[in-house]
Amino acid sequence: GAAMLRGGTAVLRRAASGGGHGQGSAQPLEPSLLRFLVCPLSKRPLRYEEATNELINEELGIAYPIIDGIPNMIPEAARTTQKKPPAEGSKEP
Repeated sequence: GAAMLRGGTAVLRRAASGGGHGQGSAQPLEPSLLRFLVCPLSKRPLRYEEATNELINEELGIAYPIIDGIPNMIPEAARTTQKKPPAEGSKEP
């Protein structure tokens, strides 16, 4: 894991400026990663939701969890976000 050490300074800098919430295992996403991450289903950029520590795909209405600062980008792990009204002809009553 020598490659992980290169990003260590950015982590320290963020901890110093973030006020240190001490959330334990819920590590936030490294901001520099967000530029490279796209949804594996739609290949579109994802939005980081700090409140839930998830990566949101507004288009598909799904959210990928972030575990220990690492996004779980497996489609099966994503939950559906019920923010959008159901589309015409969907299963909703």
